[in-house]
Amino acid sequence: MEQKLFDYIDSTIRAERLYANVNLMRADVMHRFCVGRHRLNALLNDYAAGKSFPRYINDIRMEVARELLSTRFDLSVSEVARHAGLTSANLRKLFGRQFGMSPTRYRQHVARGKMPPLP
Repeated sequence: MEQKLFDYIDSTIRAERLYANVNLMRADVMHRFCVGRHRLNALLNDYAAGKSFPRYINDIRMEVARELLSTRFDLSVSEVARHAGLTSANLRKLFGRQFGMSPTRYRQHVARGKMPPLP
């Protein structure tokens, strides 16, 4: 039952693009899904590899940003950040930390057909 609850929360966050709200807070998710802080943390611990809420949301945002950078060349990096629920500065910082390069450099590699190995 707990796995189903986590899957429901996760799929709703992704499908309804809740992650795109730059100001998304843990309390927003708790209220939306009628779960307490302890239960949400337990769900993340058990079904999201023990990630904290901010880390879980930011990982979704990085997946979205990476996909958009790879496929939507019509969007600027700032627009990609906005679609992913980040500021441009946060996108650069988080993307660099997670993938070892700037979003712009990643996009250049993709455009040249030379996808760098990413974790």
